[in-house]
Amino acid sequence: MAKLEIKGQGEVIEVSRGEKYRIKFKYRDPNTGKWKYAPQRTVKGNKAKARRELEAYKAEFEQEWNKPKSTSTFGDYARSWQQTRRELAAITVLALDRDEIEIERINECLGHITITDLTADDIEDSVLRLKRQGLSENALHKYWQKVNQILKHAVKRRVIPFNPCDQLEPIKRPDAKERKSLDFEQAAKFALTLKNEAREGKIVAVWLALALGLRRGECLGLRWMDVDLENEIIHIRHQYDVHHNLRKPKCASIRDLPIDEGTIAFLKEWKSIVLSMFPFSEIPDEFPVCCTEIGDFIDPTYFDKWRRKFFINHGLGQYTKVEEWRDSRGIKRYRCSGYEGYNLHELRHTQATLLIGLGADLKAVQDIMGHASMQMTMHYTHSITANQRKATSAFDQAVLQAR
Repeated sequence: MAKLEIKGQGEVIEVSRGEKYRIKFKYRDPNTGKWKYAPQRTVKGNKAKARRELEAYKAEFEQEWNKPKSTSTFGDYARSWQQTRRELAAITVLALDRDEIEIERINECLGHITITDLTADDIEDSVLRLKRQGLSENALHKYWQKVNQILKHAVKRRVIPFNPCDQLEPIKRPDAKERKSLDFEQAAKFALTLKNEAREGKIVAVWLALALGLRRGECLGLRWMDVDLENEIIHIRHQYDVHHNLRKPKCASIRDLPIDEGTIAFLKEWKSIVLSMFPFSEIPDEFPVCCTEIGDFIDPTYFDKWRRKFFINHGLGQYTKVEEWRDSRGIKRYRCSGYEGYNLHELRHTQATLLIGLGADLKAVQDIMGHASMQMTMHYTHSITANQRKATSAFDQAVLQAR
């Protein structure tokens, strides 16, 4: 195996005289023959100390480079890294599930390369390929971020001497799109539409998102044991995820919500319908509020497909691409894609906007929405304040005024 060649004595760059310096040096990559800069380091102290640190850094870098190389591919290392995080339960299941998308992309683009042979050019080429395939700027940023995160971990574990991402310009997160919300009149009109629709579990989920600002998983994970119609309170304890599991809500935002009169009436009517659908004298506590016609929890992926069509039918969205084709029997079919319009989370945003617009106390709104900024105080049940009660009446007022 070729030994690492370091060029010259390296450089000590003054940042703040007698206080801070940056050190760096060039080395010839034995695999490509190209001269590259090792990642810079910052040294606090005088120039003499910076020179000593530079010599130590070169020796450390050379030793790390020349030691026996790992035979693990980058794909294997990424999978192992992800599995370790899952077993340690250091981050939420939702975050881990989202990371799976990036892990799969890493495996497709860079998974076959031995981690010690991975170069900045390999990473840059993979980004360019994904961009040509039409990946969005936001998705490219997430991919880059995950590659960088895994390689930083490999450096800390001394699997590789340096992170090749340090030799590239990072892909910055694009500016966040402004989240839409229905205005007062639109929200009231949509609420009346929901009241007039044939009652089913999916309609109930949309109502809860609009009337109470619940997240999708919180709507679909609600059980009748969580609904106290007598005391006009809903307990948010779980969310239902895409793997069909009940788990704690996002940011551990366990909370109790007061229910407006319109929602109480809506749920009482729905409860009567559920009792007529199933052979119950009383609905079991564990039974899902937003149930299917056979009494199961609604699959989130199926719900999203239905919800997009429902929103389009009611003027809240559209498909940008419609393909016509014929099946094996010659029947004309249509394939729609490229949905643009409101999503369910923007009904949650609508609720928050309505509450604030109607003068609700900001802290009460944070409590009701279960925002992350309040998560430390939302782990356990707390009493419903007068401000919260006033805030949740805003949606009811909107519906009443639209009649």
